[in-house]
Amino acid sequence: MHPLQTTFASAAGEQAWEAALRSLFEQRELAEAERILRRELIATAGLKGGGEMMRLCRQASLDRVEISGWEELAEAVAAHEGEPITGATVAMGNEADLAFEKGETHRPYMVLGLYTDEGWDWSAAEAQDALEQCRSDSPGWAGWDEDIEAFLEIEGLDALNTALIHHKQRHFIRDEAEEAPAPLRYVEYVLGCWWRALRFHQAVAVQLDRHGLGGAIPVISGLIDTRPEVVSVHWPLVRKVPAEKPVAEAGDGEADWDAEEDEAPGSLPSMTRFNLIQRGRLVIEDEASPAGSSLRRRIETAEDGEAAEAGEGPGLMRRLLGRG
Repeated sequence: MHPLQTTFASAAGEQAWEAALRSLFEQRELAEAERILRRELIATAGLKGGGEMMRLCRQASLDRVEISGWEELAEAVAAHEGEPITGATVAMGNEADLAFEKGETHRPYMVLGLYTDEGWDWSAAEAQDALEQCRSDSPGWAGWDEDIEAFLEIEGLDALNTALIHHKQRHFIRDEAEEAPAPLRYVEYVLGCWWRALRFHQAVAVQLDRHGLGGAIPVISGLIDTRPEVVSVHWPLVRKVPAEKPVAEAGDGEADWDAEEDEAPGSLPSMTRFNLIQRGRLVIEDEASPAGSSLRRRIETAEDGEAAEAGEGPGLMRRLLGRG
C-alpha cells in the first residue's frame, strides 16, 4: 500500500499534506516540492495497478515543457505607454466540461494580468505583502489590469493534462463511519495534479530567468479552476540559494527516472541560484508564473456558473485577476 493511501483516508489528512506542499509553492521552494512529489510518484510504480501517472509525469520533464511568446510579452511591457507596469499575474487553466470530450488532446490556456501602482502599490510592497493579498477575498490589484495584448502558449503538458481531465478516480467519497484507505488511483490523480502545477510554475520561472519581465517586475503565478489552485510569488530581489540536501538511496524506479532525465535532449539554463534546479537525483525547480496555451485576456470557463474542477466558487486566481 502507498503511504498516502493511509494519509488520505481522512479529509483532514489530505488537507494537511496539501497545506504543507502549498506552503512550499507559495514560498517558491519548488525544488523541495519536486523532491516530495517525485518520491511519492516513484512509490506508486511497484504497486499493483500503479505507475502510469509516474510515467506521464516523467515524460513532462522541464526541458520538454516550453512556453512560447514570453520574449514578445516582455517587449510589449517595455513598450507600454503611460504609467509603468509594476506587477503581473499569470494563470493557467482548462476550459469547462472537457471531461466529456473523449479522444482529444487538451492543452491548457493562459490568462495574463499586468498592473501599474494605481490599484495597489506593487513598487513599495514585498513578497509577503503580495501573498497576503492573494489570501484575501479581494486583492488590491483585482480589476486594475492594463489592456496589453500578449499571447503565450505552453507545450509539453498536453498528455498529462489530458490524462488528468479524463481520470477515472478524480474524487474520493469517504465513509465517515470508517476511515478506509484512499484508492491508489485517487492518490495518483492528486500527485499528477500537483506535478502539473509544479511544471507550470517552473516553466514560467524559466522564462523569467531568460527574458525577465520589464526588468524587475514581480510575478504571481497560479491556476484557474484547475486542481490545485496554488500560487507562487516571484519577487525579483528575494531569491536565495538553498543548501544542497542529501538524497536518500534510490530504488530502481527513481534511478530509471533520473537516467531518463539525464538523457533527455536539450539543456536547461543555469538556474540553481533561483532554486529552480537541485543537482543530484533531482533536476529543475523554481519560482514561476503560470503558463498555458494561448494567453487569453478572458476566462471562458465557468461563465455559465458550472462548478470548477477544484470545487465550487469563484476560485483563487479568478479572484486575483478580478474576474470572479
